Amino acid sequence: MSSSPPAVFENAHDFTISEGAQFNAAGRDVNVYGSRSSAPAALHDLLRPVSNATHTRSGHVARCDPGTRLEIIAQIKEWLNGSDKRAAICWLSGPAGYGKSAVAQTIAERYAAKGRLLGCFFFLRGAGERSHISRLIPTLAHQISLSVPAVKPLLEKVLRDEPAMLGPSVSLAHQFQKLIIEPIHSTTSKVLVFSHLAKQKIFVIDALDECNDKAEMAAFIDVLLNAFPERSYLPFRILLTSRVEEHIRKKFDHSGAQFLYRLNLENFVARSDIQVYFKREFARISDQNRQMMQRIIKPWPSAKDLTELLDKTGSSFAFAATLIQFVGGDSMPHKALQQLLESGADGLDPLYKQVLSSTSGTAALYQILGTIMVLEDNKSISFLSSLLNLQHEEAIHDLLGVQSIIKIPGDDNEPIMLYHTSLRDFLTLKSRSEQYFIDPPLQHLHLAIRCLKHLAENPSKDFFEGDVATYACFSWPHHILLGFQEQALNMDETMTTSLVTLIKNLLTVHSKTWYNTMLIFEVSKKTRMLDCLRDGNNLFQASQGSIVTRNFMKLLEQIIDFCETVSNRRTMLLKS
Repeated sequence: MSSSPPAVFENAHDFTISEGAQFNAAGRDVNVYGSRSSAPAALHDLLRPVSNATHTRSGHVARCDPGTRLEIIAQIKEWLNGSDKRAAICWLSGPAGYGKSAVAQTIAERYAAKGRLLGCFFFLRGAGERSHISRLIPTLAHQISLSVPAVKPLLEKVLRDEPAMLGPSVSLAHQFQKLIIEPIHSTTSKVLVFSHLAKQKIFVIDALDECNDKAEMAAFIDVLLNAFPERSYLPFRILLTSRVEEHIRKKFDHSGAQFLYRLNLENFVARSDIQVYFKREFARISDQNRQMMQRIIKPWPSAKDLTELLDKTGSSFAFAATLIQFVGGDSMPHKALQQLLESGADGLDPLYKQVLSSTSGTAALYQILGTIMVLEDNKSISFLSSLLNLQHEEAIHDLLGVQSIIKIPGDDNEPIMLYHTSLRDFLTLKSRSEQYFIDPPLQHLHLAIRCLKHLAENPSKDFFEGDVATYACFSWPHHILLGFQEQALNMDETMTTSLVTLIKNLLTVHSKTWYNTMLIFEVSKKTRMLDCLRDGNNLFQASQGSIVTRNFMKLLEQIIDFCETVSNRRTMLLKS
């Protein structure tokens, strides 16, 4: 572009910005903090662990109910305390809904209480950094520094000696070696290592299949399998859980997986455990609805109905939990249960359809559901209603109809969460969800439009302020890229025209505000946005699109030029 739009630092003089400075907008003021002369950052700030990926995370956490899963827990205990050094890694596998995460959570909590948990990480799709492998090793390293304090100075030295350690250019193998293996090996007492009193410590890494980075996850499995042969002894073992997905199975089936101990939840009978769960939960529901159900014949449900429910449930704890949520959330639980029994629902898919069929079915509800399914992170009702331009009360009302399959927090500013990620699989696969299908590429494009409209509808003189505006400012290119990428550019020209109009508006009417906002935020946000824009532009260049599509490509080129101007401006300020 020939000239850059006015910015917050325009006409400023007699000041310098040191390398590493950060800018923070506060109304019309800009606070500048942090520079090369600042004190060394704390280890926590360097590693940036994902706090909501550990066993102490808040919100809905699945764990084994008392008196259940005793056999599988006993086998994991036997593996951990066993003398076979070759079985350093345990892979607990099983289909969706069989309770892998509940077992992992229970193991993590038990061994944390015993002082034997070195670290854990619970992957979860659609949960921001919990969805990506890049934060796994730093999060584990931070937990090690807490459980083994002697490790802390070693980690600090590694990060001083290799400042790029946590960057994308460093391999997972090198990170694992320097941040996990070597610090633990260096601080472990040789007396204890070879003593019969020594007890193995454990890492728990749950839901490998929930990580979005499949290639990187496959590479990480290689890292783990190759780590143990290199040393005669390591004072820890690793529990991994996942579905049997192809990129994971191939690695574990490789001949090099000789250090693997396998457990498959399909080989463990869960019927008696689920029966214990059902009896306790139905008793709770009955007690909470005592007046409504005072004429219902006891026991409720009857032995016959309970047997039928157990037959329907099989080994799926997810089905059992969703069923309880569905029945317990109804104002007349006994009728809801009878309706479910009569429907013939067998498995999660029919149960999901049952729940969705009983909702209001409004366009707003499916707009919210679609947004939840494709967002990278869990967002609150307040955030979603603002981004989607919905009445707050309307959003709450619609979501309450699906609260048996989606966790609706009491605080409207707390994130909404899926009770089980199988709901996303169900809704985004047409052969399963049928009339309830949510098309992810189309949803991404709708979200791109909503982001741009939000910026247009909420003008600000100097900066786009607030969580929603910041998200919209930096995320619309991400949604455009995923929409086009998965749609193979086969999209409605009306939608393309709408995007063109909104982007032009951002470049002209709101250019100053957008420029200033990008200038003050961290480099990573702008880098990601530029990457999405360039990838999107490459897609268009490789296609034989319509005139509207070609116009859109030219507009993307202008946007890229605009963003590069911001980056260059920031670089100049940092060097001044």
